[in-house]
Amino acid sequence: MAASWTDLTSMTIPNWISLVLIAGFFVVIPFAWPGWAEFGTHLLVGLMFFAIGVGMFAMGWMGGGDAKLLAATSLWWVWADLPYYLFYTAIAGGILALFLLIGRKYLPVRILTTDWMHRMFKDEKRMPYGLALAFGALVTLPKSQIYLNAAGLA
Repeated sequence: MAASWTDLTSMTIPNWISLVLIAGFFVVIPFAWPGWAEFGTHLLVGLMFFAIGVGMFAMGWMGGGDAKLLAATSLWWVWADLPYYLFYTAIAGGILALFLLIGRKYLPVRILTTDWMHRMFKDEKRMPYGLALAFGALVTLPKSQIYLNAAGLA
């Protein structure tokens, strides 16, 4: 939630948020211990999405905070969780993009009362994608293997 709020209001995601997500993973994993193979899968998925995020950042498709948040949230998933995470994140991102496109075209900027609203609707190149990443993570978590293991449901 902190990532979505800071991205929405300032178009930045502080490093501490991604670091807390990574630390949280290492705190939770002993309670949901899946074994070394699945633990390795978590690390591999996180590293893979870190590389993807860096690539997207290098191409100008994603901000640096979004790339770090993508990697930090992906650390929590195994391969079976990824389709859910990517689907929900893409849906939320698409809705957010449509909202911003329509708002930037038709919303009179003078009615926007806060600085962050003004910034979000005037900046035609940036999008607070941390909202979509956070939504995808929150919807995926209850279905994820790490959650099911921790809850004793797997």
